[in-house]
Amino acid sequence: MTAYEEQEELDKLKSWWKDYGNSVIFGVLLGAAVLIGFRYWTQQTEQRAQDASVLYDRMMQDMHDRKTGTARQSGELLLKDYSSTPYAGMAGLLLARIDFDAGDKAGARKNLQWVVDHARDAATAHAARLRLARIILDGGDKPAALALLDVKDQAGFEAEYAELRGDIYRAQDQLTQARNAYREALKQLPENSAYAPVIRMKLDDLGPEKSS
Repeated sequence: MTAYEEQEELDKLKSWWKDYGNSVIFGVLLGAAVLIGFRYWTQQTEQRAQDASVLYDRMMQDMHDRKTGTARQSGELLLKDYSSTPYAGMAGLLLARIDFDAGDKAGARKNLQWVVDHARDAATAHAARLRLARIILDGGDKPAALALLDVKDQAGFEAEYAELRGDIYRAQDQLTQARNAYREALKQLPENSAYAPVIRMKLDDLGPEKSS
């Protein structure tokens, strides 16, 4: 490259920088700001998760020590200030157990409904939904309990949903539907499941099928 060509390239570079330099600087600064913001958000999220974990462990220990009052305080704090963490949903399940054991079924229903609506993972939400449906069934509202089980994505909980549907149908004296539900539950259970005999017993308790 000749000196003239080098100067021409340099002039082009200067001209380009004059036209677009501010945009480049802005883009670099914006990218840096986004990166810093993302790192800060990540650090804050991790810290909140760690704080929630400590609080949940404390709640579990208090439950073990039968200190339900302090366990409730930790659980309510998790629901209030750490709802974005998975620990809030698990705390909601424990709060529901505290309420249920104390005879406060309305409180248990309220906490379970919170978990259904806000749990960060599907497994916790399914566990809450199934427990809530059983409490509603025990309260006598069979249609409401059955409606609560109308969930398309039951991944990993198909057997539990089918069994509970069977229990509800049996309570409604809809024995054919109950049999079908229990059979579906058996079908969904893992091979050699230790729980299969329980469902078979429920199925046998329905008596023989009526011939058509």
